Amino acid sequence: MFQVRGLSKRYGGAVALDDVDLTVEAGEIHALLGPNGAGKSTLIRCITGGVAPDEGEIVIDDLRFSALTPREARRAGVGTVHQHLSLIDTLDVTDNIFLGCELRRGPLRRRAAQRRAAGEALELVGAREEIAVDAQIGDLSVPQRQLVEIAKVLRRGGIRVLILDEPTAALTDVEAQGLAERLRALRAQGLHIIYTTHFIDEVFALADRLTVLRDGRAIVRDTAVADTTPSAVIDAIAGERGQSAVARPRMRARMSEAPMLELEELSGPRFGPISLEVRPGEIVGLFGLLGSGRTELLETIFGARRPTAGAMRFDGRALPAAGPARAIERGLALVPGDRLRQGIFASLSARDNVVLPSVGGFARGGLRDVARERSVFDAMARGYRLRPPRGDALARELSGGNAQKLVVGRWLAALDRTRLVLLDEPTQGIDIGARHDIYEILRATAAEGKGVIFTSSDPDEVVAAADRALVLRRGRVVAELSGRDLSESALLDISQTAEVAA
Repeated sequence: MFQVRGLSKRYGGAVALDDVDLTVEAGEIHALLGPNGAGKSTLIRCITGGVAPDEGEIVIDDLRFSALTPREARRAGVGTVHQHLSLIDTLDVTDNIFLGCELRRGPLRRRAAQRRAAGEALELVGAREEIAVDAQIGDLSVPQRQLVEIAKVLRRGGIRVLILDEPTAALTDVEAQGLAERLRALRAQGLHIIYTTHFIDEVFALADRLTVLRDGRAIVRDTAVADTTPSAVIDAIAGERGQSAVARPRMRARMSEAPMLELEELSGPRFGPISLEVRPGEIVGLFGLLGSGRTELLETIFGARRPTAGAMRFDGRALPAAGPARAIERGLALVPGDRLRQGIFASLSARDNVVLPSVGGFARGGLRDVARERSVFDAMARGYRLRPPRGDALARELSGGNAQKLVVGRWLAALDRTRLVLLDEPTQGIDIGARHDIYEILRATAAEGKGVIFTSSDPDEVVAAADRALVLRRGRVVAELSGRDLSESALLDISQTAEVAA
């Protein structure tokens, strides 16, 4: 038996886990559910040795731990398949499975023995006939990579507790069903399986019991799936705030005007076909879980990806997939989801980050107009409540929320021609104060007659910020919500249970 007893974890004054209990029997799949920020990741990190709990204990059969190191967790039989896989595309299956723990005889690698053992590991997940041990990881499909990652964990031997973090997030329905079959086979081998997911229909098709975390507490604990319903689980995840939409001033889109953006049956490798319109002054939220195609859709509109079918029009004219530079010229801007790698230039100053795409417009006689750059930056810093409001501060010194304001300000405050801004998870990983500042910036942008499309996996955020929301599941739009129909519980219910047309 695997148990978590009274586990608590605090970060300063913030409570990440509050007296959490969890029991997983051998030969059981236990679903761990909850909204973003509920404490799921912290609980998994405590179990795997990533962080030490402040209180409580972890029990694995007869072993009791007040805290674990990663090495102790592995020795105790805990294996984890993370949402972001640890495989290297340029290596083959065998080399990935044995990465960092090669079989050797003296200085020489025992390649033949590794290939045999890799085949045996693939056999454990029922994939020996499907996946060749010498296949390049980069040539495998997403579900095949998942199986290699699970085989890599199981190859160590002695695994008693297998944790899978959002294993189907990037899979299609058919691929997810295939993975479910492999997990049922592992359950039959007597493993304790903990499975996190946002897809409620998968829980009722696969799990034996479930636990729901919210605000660091176990709201529903060790409940048999057969003894509850999808609607009851969704209500537990959403809580009281899911019952009605958040009150906030909504801008009235200029419905009498022609759409500024039109997508007609647009498709890409991970989404489509999708049709939508955005009018001046409108904020449209794209709500969906990881793998729903929302990021790929934004990148396709911006020209960073080429569509496989369909048409795009902006201001009534065709919007060809001619690259981001052409999209920027037309008045589009993209605020990427990974602001550290794709958004900011960490070694440049805050001012240079803001004026970079429009530096040519600040030039006089071929020289930068530093005084004008400072004026534009200072106005942006005041309006966006940037802290610190110094233009010479390095971008890497700013908090996540202030770094995000730099990226948004680059396109909205410094570049006059921006008319449609696309934002991918604009408030992910930033504090609540900065979140509300971003919401105000989006509303002010819409009030100027510009269009806004943003993606989010946080239903509360979509309700708070969007005039209209499209729900994406497995790359398709499955619902459109606005007005009183736009609520957290409705978004969760539809995103997790709606049928996707073939």
